[in-house]
Amino acid sequence: MSEDGLIKTGIRGLDPILLGGIPRTNVILVQGVAGSGKTLLGSEFIYRGITQHNEPGLIVVFETNPDKLIRDAAGFGWNLGELQHQKKLQIIFTSPHVFDQELRSPDSLLLETASAMGAQRIFVDGVGLLNTNLVDSKSIHRTYRELLQQLIESLNRENLSAMFSLELGNARDSIATAETTDFLADTVIQLGRERHGRRIQRSLEILKSRGQDYEAGEHTMHITGGRGVEIFRRVQAPLPAKSKQPTSSTMRSVIGVDAVDTLIGGGIFDGSTTMVVGVSGVGKTVLGTQILREGSLRQKTRGLLISLDEHPAQIIRNAQTLGLNLEEQVADGTIQILFESPQELDIDSHYARIVQLVEDHDIQRMVIDGMTSYSTAIGEIGVYRDFFHAIVAYSKQRLMTTFFNYENPEFLGISSYMPDFPLSSIVDNLILLSLVEINNSLHRCISVVKSRGSKHSFDTREFVIGQGGISLIPLEQNLVPAVSLQSYSSLLSRAPTRFSLPMRMNGAAAVQDKE
Repeated sequence: MSEDGLIKTGIRGLDPILLGGIPRTNVILVQGVAGSGKTLLGSEFIYRGITQHNEPGLIVVFETNPDKLIRDAAGFGWNLGELQHQKKLQIIFTSPHVFDQELRSPDSLLLETASAMGAQRIFVDGVGLLNTNLVDSKSIHRTYRELLQQLIESLNRENLSAMFSLELGNARDSIATAETTDFLADTVIQLGRERHGRRIQRSLEILKSRGQDYEAGEHTMHITGGRGVEIFRRVQAPLPAKSKQPTSSTMRSVIGVDAVDTLIGGGIFDGSTTMVVGVSGVGKTVLGTQILREGSLRQKTRGLLISLDEHPAQIIRNAQTLGLNLEEQVADGTIQILFESPQELDIDSHYARIVQLVEDHDIQRMVIDGMTSYSTAIGEIGVYRDFFHAIVAYSKQRLMTTFFNYENPEFLGISSYMPDFPLSSIVDNLILLSLVEINNSLHRCISVVKSRGSKHSFDTREFVIGQGGISLIPLEQNLVPAVSLQSYSSLLSRAPTRFSLPMRMNGAAAVQDKE
C-alpha cells in the first residue's frame, strides 16, 4: 500500500486514471455485459497484487472451473498454479449456497484460509449469483442487500481489499441486483463491449469512487495476449495538473530547411505548432523528413515521425533517394518512426503510444504526416478534433515543436485550407505547398500564410525537390517569363496571369505595370 493510503491495482493504465490507486477500504465492483473482461480484470487485480506488491490473494469462482482459469491466465504469462503452490494464491471453486453459509458461519473456513495465508486481496467472480440462493422474490432487495452487506462487513474485518464482478442483463431481477450492488460498492467500474462497424471496441468507465477524485469519462480498454488488460486514457481528458508547463516560449530556433526559414522570418518559436497544407505529391513528406533530419544534425534535437500512410522502411528508402540518410539516425535513436495502420486505428491507444515515445526518448520535434488519413480512419469529426486539440495542447505544454501535414483535396487552386476539418486556426504557423500550371508544365510553390509573432514573407516562391530535399529557385535578375513564377500573378488560383511588361524589382517587392 502506498503512503497516501491507496492500493495499486497494477493494471496497466488503470491506476493513472484513478489518480494513483483506490482507497484501501473501498469495495470495488466491476460490472459489464458478457465478454467485456470482468473475470480477466479481477484475476489480474489479484495477480498484480501478488507479483508486484507482495499481497497474497484469493479468487472465489462459482461457475468457472479453476483449471480453465489457470489455463486462460497462462495465455497472458501468469502462472497461477505456481502461485498456489507457493501459498500466495488460493482459488476457491464453490456454489452461492455454500458461500452464503460460509459467510454466516462464526468459524468460516474461507476467512480462516485468508488469515492463514496473510491474504490482503480477494476477488469474487459473479457476486450477482448470490441472489439465486433467495427464494422469496418479494424480499429479494432486502435479502440480497443484507447478504451483500454481511459479505462486505466480513471482508472488512479481515482487512481484505475486495473486488466483485457483476454481469449486467436486461431481466428485472438483474437490474434490481445491479442497483443494489452499485449502491453498496464504494468504487464502481463499468466495462463495455460494443461493435463499431466490423470490429469490437472495449471501454472502461469509473462511475464512482468514494474518497477520491478520478478521470471521468469512457476510456479505451484492450485485452492483449501476453500482457493482459490495458487501459488507455481518453484523448479528450485534460492533461494532469502535474504535467502542465508554460505553453509558450520566447526562444526562437531555425527550422533548418533554408527554403522555409527564408520565408518564415528566420525561424519559429520553440514549442510552436505548424500546419503544412498541400496536394498529394507536392512534397509534404519530404519537407517533414528534412525538418526532423536537419533538427537532429544542426540542433541535436530528437525527432519523431508519425505516419498512417507509409511504412518506416518505405520512408527511409524514399528519403535515401534524395540524399536524406535517415537510416543512421533511426538506428541510433535520434529519430523515431511510428507507423500504425489506419484500418483499425484506436485513437486513445494511438495517442498513448505517441506520448510514451515522446517521453521515453525526450522528443523535441514531431512531424505527423497525413492528418487526412486520421480523418478517414476516425470518421467522427468530434473525435478527430479532440485528437488534434490534445496533440496541440500536449505539444505546447512540453514546448515540443510540432508539424502537421494535411493533404488538401483540391489539385489546382485553393479555396480553403482544410475543407473537411477546418482546424488551421489553432496552429501558430501555416505553410501552403501548391502546384501551379504554367503553359504545359507543373511548378511547385511555397507560401507562408501565417506565422504568429514573426515577420514573415508573403511572397510565393518556386521550389524544387532534389538531392538534400527541397530548395528555393533563386530570384533571377533577368526573368524568363516562360519559366519563373515571378512573371505571374494569382499563382494560387486556377488561372495565373502572366505580366505583359517586364517587372521592376524594388527590394523584395515586385512593382509592375499591366496592360
